[in-house]
Amino acid sequence: MSTGAFWPSGNTPNFYPSEVSERPSATVVWDYQNCIPLVRIPSWNGPIALITPVVVPPAGNDPADNRDPFEIFGQSLSSRDFSIRHVPYTKNQGITGVHLAFIRRARVVIFVITHLDGPGFPLQLGFAELVAQICESRPLIILACCNIAGHNIPSTYFQTLVHVSGYANHELLVAASLFLDGGVGFTAPHANIGTSASGQNQILDVESAWSVRPWVAERDLLETCALWQQCLPYPFHLNPATLGPLLKRDGYALHYVVRDPVNASLVGFCAAYATFADSFDVALVGSIAAVIVHAAYRGRGIGSSLHDAAMSRLQRVRGVQRLRLGTTFPRLLCGVPVEMNYVDQWFERRGWPVSTQGHGGQGSLVADWILRFMDLPSMSLYSVGLGFRQCVDSDAEQVLSIEDRQPATSTHSHGWYDLYAQTLRQGYIGDIIVAYENDTIVATAVIYTPGEQSPAALDIPWPATLSNSIGGVTCICIKDANNSREIILTELIFACSRALSQRGMTGMFLDGVSRGEAEIIPLGFQKWMQYRDVWREM
Repeated sequence: MSTGAFWPSGNTPNFYPSEVSERPSATVVWDYQNCIPLVRIPSWNGPIALITPVVVPPAGNDPADNRDPFEIFGQSLSSRDFSIRHVPYTKNQGITGVHLAFIRRARVVIFVITHLDGPGFPLQLGFAELVAQICESRPLIILACCNIAGHNIPSTYFQTLVHVSGYANHELLVAASLFLDGGVGFTAPHANIGTSASGQNQILDVESAWSVRPWVAERDLLETCALWQQCLPYPFHLNPATLGPLLKRDGYALHYVVRDPVNASLVGFCAAYATFADSFDVALVGSIAAVIVHAAYRGRGIGSSLHDAAMSRLQRVRGVQRLRLGTTFPRLLCGVPVEMNYVDQWFERRGWPVSTQGHGGQGSLVADWILRFMDLPSMSLYSVGLGFRQCVDSDAEQVLSIEDRQPATSTHSHGWYDLYAQTLRQGYIGDIIVAYENDTIVATAVIYTPGEQSPAALDIPWPATLSNSIGGVTCICIKDANNSREIILTELIFACSRALSQRGMTGMFLDGVSRGEAEIIPLGFQKWMQYRDVWREM
């Protein structure tokens, strides 16, 4: 055996033992990727990585044949001009850097399992799960050359499963025929493995969980955007150029999709994130930002499969201490939109305390507001010793202490420290408006305008969907001061409106307000959208 060996095309062995009285069968147990036969996989611009265990040749092979038992399988595939790279793995070394290199150069990966029973043999399934993670969006086909009845081979990790009873030469030839022509076997998009009364393996055509896959932007974005527009109210519609950057957050995003196993169309999507809760980079907040399912596929368990996959993943993220519905940054939905009250019971059944209103903020209402500057009344309150200006470099330390303060208009402070830090670090210091008494900063806010590349403008898309002349104000924080919070909040809004007006804006968008509603309504604000604030401890 040579690691990474190449089998040239046109060298198909002609072997079928005469003593075998009954031709074995190969079975496609499920194929959610729609890649059997192999010609279905488009753009063959890379080799097939064939990853097989190092095993003793089975009794059915010729004793004089000392080749790797899986060489005949690779040679059969190469007969159709497929470029094959054979990379064996061992029980002791498992998946190494060599395998990683071949997987990342491959167009498709075939991983062979020969044992699921006996001491140490479950390692093969563990190695397969590791390969599935490395593959990312590459098709991964599991070829199980053993008894699979009664074993849990999750379709969440393994999108395509092919079964043959063993790995003797004649059995692998039949498996190769299935991979090449698809003419042998049985495909069951929704199947579980079972055992008949006579002990023979059989496929039970019973309903099973939908296959959930990690979201991949290059593959899924356009269909996700179409599904988003179909499922959410019109004010939340976003185009791919806007939705894409909100979803593509490396290290934070944990999204999942479900595709129809027959036509491969995207029918379900779940957006989830894990973000820092404070400035200490220790505690994390996990969020289920959205669970959406195509109207024609609802009531069939797709949403539950997506929700459960995201929750399971968040529970494995170290440091996540709290879970919530909705997100702060990046901003998709601030919570469960009140307009979509029909989903309340759906989340209730999955353990979310949507109806527990008033208990620790649970179920309380949070709103986004719009103000047209022409509706802003004349200033009627007068502060004592209160001034306003754009932030300067010497203010940075005080501004970054904002996370230790109680927000004036929102309880959703998770991620605010990050937003302030990024705004300072990326050179948008003038987007921070500060209120000061003497030399002490007593309140801060971040402003932004559509089309900017500032952190706030990239994280909060809604003002741009309303008008190019609607700016935004976010992360208003007020600490104890000589002036009342009402006076500081009111004058801070006036200061933000002046700064936005100087940038050509005619109005402002104020997001995630849960406190201060009594102060902003007299200023002319109109409610844009309302949400329920729902969270649960890990």
